[in-house]
Amino acid sequence: MDDAAFKKLFSHKRMIELLIRRHVPQWDEKIDYSTLERLPAELIDDRLRRRYPDMLWRACTIDGSIDMILLLEFQGRPERAMVLRTTAYSVLAVQELMEHDRELGRGERQLAIESLVLHHGDRRWNAPTRLRDLFQDSAPDTHRVVEPLPLDAAPSGPLDLPQMILGLGGLGAETEMIKHVRTLRRVVDSCVDEDFDPFMARGLKAMLRSKGFDTDRLKEAMTMGAVETEFGRGWDAVRQQGIEAGQLTLLRLQAARKFGRETADELTRLLTRTPDDEQVGRVAAAIVDCNAADDFLARVRGDG
Repeated sequence: MDDAAFKKLFSHKRMIELLIRRHVPQWDEKIDYSTLERLPAELIDDRLRRRYPDMLWRACTIDGSIDMILLLEFQGRPERAMVLRTTAYSVLAVQELMEHDRELGRGERQLAIESLVLHHGDRRWNAPTRLRDLFQDSAPDTHRVVEPLPLDAAPSGPLDLPQMILGLGGLGAETEMIKHVRTLRRVVDSCVDEDFDPFMARGLKAMLRSKGFDTDRLKEAMTMGAVETEFGRGWDAVRQQGIEAGQLTLLRLQAARKFGRETADELTRLLTRTPDDEQVGRVAAAIVDCNAADDFLARVRGDG
């Protein structure tokens, strides 16, 4: 007897209800059997390939809070990879339902899913029925989460390096970034791997660029030590530029308050280049000493 004949016999809602009552008993008191409906047995994977499970049924719980999906596969003989197939079908079915909800603007629904392999062969089923039983020392239906190493935790050695790299994503403050780069360099050095060091240097430069930090000298850095040095120098330069920009802003504001906006604009034009400490001192003194805008600008130019 082939699968097509079995599919016909199991195409009635009453047959599915009987199947659930006996073989998925945990659903029996929750399911609203009147909502049982057969779903199209066509699923689309990430490569847009069509996948065809034998049967898909859906129902709701009595309180309407959960959608229950029942996957049926008809099989005439044991197949070792059957659990892989049913898992793939289950995942695709759930993905389609979730995508449909997103398109309709619905919130995420609660789902329950069960797979039944209806074995009609004369050999006893001896293939794995759980995904983890198909693999050695692993559970592919679960995942572990690797978190960033806490910023206040001292790395114990190279084994902490992956978590240290993840920690880069949450860094924003200058002092934290510089400290983290220095610690990274020390840990990479402890790996004692000539090929790994330049690899890490390239990756770290890309990470720094993604955070908006890039200089010509940093681009040329080929080792972790060079990246650390140029990164530190670059931040020193940025810090100094910030100080100087702050000084100019303050001088311009003071000049505008005493002599007017036009005088402040002229001061900005005269100081197009970054002033040295002597120029800053001269401008500050002129603001205090002068009472007229012309006298002030003459002092700034060095005429007075």
